Amino acid sequence: MELITLPLALGSLLTLVGLACLGFGLYAPVWGGRGQRSGLGPIPERGVHAIAGVRMLVGGVVTFLLGIIALWTYFSA
Repeated sequence: MELITLPLALGSLLTLVGLACLGFGLYAPVWGGRGQRSGLGPIPERGVHAIAGVRMLVGGVVTFLLGIIALWTYFSA
């Protein structure tokens, strides 16, 4: 693989992973833990899914932006 195609491959992968993380980050707080009575100690199951959703949204945004930056460097060169 040539060195010039590395930003294209990396940017494409990071963009797709970022979109997947954003999808799960939106899904987890809305639908996760619905109808479950048990919890993990003092935190109810819905709270765990809300925390996981926020973490995935932040990670998805960061990953997506890194992918866009890598694609930008490839196409602007």
